[in-house]
Amino acid sequence: MNLRKSILIIASLAFAFAMSTVQAASVSLTPALSTGNVGGSATLELFMDFTGDPTLGGGIDLALSGPISWGGFTPSAYFSALDEAFSDHGFVAADADYEIHFGSFGGLDGNHKLGDITVDLLGIGTGTIAMAINNLAGSFLSASTFSTQEVILSGAEIQVNTVPVPAAVWLFGSALGLLGGFRRRFQK
Repeated sequence: MNLRKSILIIASLAFAFAMSTVQAASVSLTPALSTGNVGGSATLELFMDFTGDPTLGGGIDLALSGPISWGGFTPSAYFSALDEAFSDHGFVAADADYEIHFGSFGGLDGNHKLGDITVDLLGIGTGTIAMAINNLAGSFLSASTFSTQEVILSGAEIQVNTVPVPAAVWLFGSALGLLGGFRRRFQK
C-alpha cells in the first residue's frame, strides 16, 4: 500500500468517526407515549438537544388534536435565563395552537429542559401534540455556519381512558345491598 492511499484511508476513517459523534439537533416531548384519565391532566417535558451542533435559535408550534386541550407551559430555569429578546412563548405568534421560541447570539449547545407542557384530558381517545417550525420565529440557525439547521421535532401521544371505579365503591355497594336485604328480612 502506498503512502497516499494510507493517508486517504486514515482521513476517511477520521471523517467517518467525526460524523458519527455529531448528534442530530432535536426538540422533543417526553414521554412520547403516556396515558391518563378523563378529567385529569398530563404533564410532558420539553427538551432541546443541540449537542455538537449549537444553534442561534428558532421557534416551534405545538398543535393539539384529539380529546385534549391546552393547560399551560411552565418554563424551566434554563429557559427563563435565556435572552428575553429572543425567547418567549404564547398564542400571539402561533401559526397553530401554541408557540415557543428561544435563542441566543452566543449560541445554545447541549441537552437542556425548556419546560413542562400541561394538557387537560377531556374525553376518551388518543390525543396528539405535534410540532412544526414556527413561521414567524423562523427555522433554527446553526451558530457555526449561520445556515438553516435540520432539527428533528418529536411530539407526543396521550391515550385518555375512562376514570376507573375503585374497588371500594363496589364493596360499599355490595354492603349496602346486604344491609337492605337484612332490613327487609327483619321487618317481616
